[in-house]
Amino acid sequence: MTDPLTAPAVAPYPADPADLFVVLYDELPDSLFRGWRVMEWYGSSVVQNLATKIADAVLEYGELAPEDVGRIVARDGHRGRFTILLGLDIALAHVNPYGPYHQSGAMSWLAYRSEYERGHLLNNPEKTAGALLPRCAYPGRPIGLRRKDEFFGVHRVPPEQWESVEHHVLSPAKDAYVNRDRPVPVACAPLLESYEDVRIDFERRHGMTVYKLRPRGSDALRNRIKQVLDRLDESGARLAVLPEATLDDELLEHWRDLIWQTADRRSPLRYLLLGTGPVGGGDPPPNRAVVLDRWTGDDILVQDKMACFILDTPQIELWRLPNAPAAGPAEEYMTPGSKVRLVDADLGRLAVLICEDLSRSMDWERELRACGVSHLLVPIFSKPILEYRWERGAAEREVTMLGSWVVVSNSLAVGHAIPAEALKGERFTCLVAGPDDLRRATYQTSVQLGAAAGADELGLVKVKTEDERVAYELPRVLPGAVHDMWHEHWPTPGDR
Repeated sequence: MTDPLTAPAVAPYPADPADLFVVLYDELPDSLFRGWRVMEWYGSSVVQNLATKIADAVLEYGELAPEDVGRIVARDGHRGRFTILLGLDIALAHVNPYGPYHQSGAMSWLAYRSEYERGHLLNNPEKTAGALLPRCAYPGRPIGLRRKDEFFGVHRVPPEQWESVEHHVLSPAKDAYVNRDRPVPVACAPLLESYEDVRIDFERRHGMTVYKLRPRGSDALRNRIKQVLDRLDESGARLAVLPEATLDDELLEHWRDLIWQTADRRSPLRYLLLGTGPVGGGDPPPNRAVVLDRWTGDDILVQDKMACFILDTPQIELWRLPNAPAAGPAEEYMTPGSKVRLVDADLGRLAVLICEDLSRSMDWERELRACGVSHLLVPIFSKPILEYRWERGAAEREVTMLGSWVVVSNSLAVGHAIPAEALKGERFTCLVAGPDDLRRATYQTSVQLGAAAGADELGLVKVKTEDERVAYELPRVLPGAVHDMWHEHWPTPGDR
């Protein structure tokens, strides 16, 4: 007699656990998760026991018989779909590269396919549209009445959102190993000292006042780049983020040449965001951020700024911009980007938001949440970071909504033009924010504010030592990971 949980796979449901998850997830109406019924299902021992049995079968045989799926759905309706999804989620957790389990059993074929053929895409896009991605972040707020996506250790990205995303995975040969249990040091260097390092041009285009922003490729700035790279290597940082307006095509090539000349695999630094600027040509060009591999100079991630920043009259006056019109508004003259670009690395799922993009993240927060971004790198060109201003508020919103770590890096250029009496408060050049509570039991956010005295120095955070002395260190982020404590239906690591 054939075991009903190991019968051969036939239509109508797919036997592939990832594709089956997509189908069943899409069949569950979102309206169910605006009420409390699903929470009752989740707390039911009958549901949990059947989910565990389903997970055991999938882990042992690598698939789930479609006729068993059909039978459960026919009998239990949406509760049956939800139960099967929980079982599949337990099994899929064993092929999550950011997860707590290390053995996939009969699911090894899926782990191999997603890692080497699909780029961490668990589903087969030839069979199911959109994407199914492994989770590596969870919203930074108390776990209560869960939204649909919060029940599971994977991210279902619908086709219409997946079309707005470009996603790739670093190959193991180009990636950096990150210990999931240790914080990762992050370095931010201002690079731009004053307006002498920046070119700001105002003009009339299309009946509007616009401005163009780019670095001055002076010998002084090129020499400073070498000094900054040396300090980044010596700092022990694994990730570095430089500010907005520090890059153009010539400086990008200068960085590549410098990296090739000084490549040293003893340097812990691997992910290096060079800042942003008019890279790639066009009229107007994009405002483009480029992340390079410190060891090779290869591109890791390229992102175009998506929202133009508008200078108003008070900002023009406060910032004391050279050659600026007497009054605003003046809009940033650039070609906006149209897609969110993501890269999966050992550190996590990384994305870049450039200055104004962070404050207007609601326009693409749907994609960021759907894909489960764990780290947002944010270069800005702005007045100095203060303890309670827009940078902190916007960063904390992303921590709450996405569970992402947010790294904001600013230059000294605008700050050096603003007198102390015009902008009171301690000034900082970088901000790092992330979830304070791994268990997601509180709303607390970890916020680290760092300051660099010079453009070639690194932003350091003031901390107290065990003996109550003051010390200064680099800010830190936690690596992207998914924890069993977020999903009560998962077994404790080591039980399997």
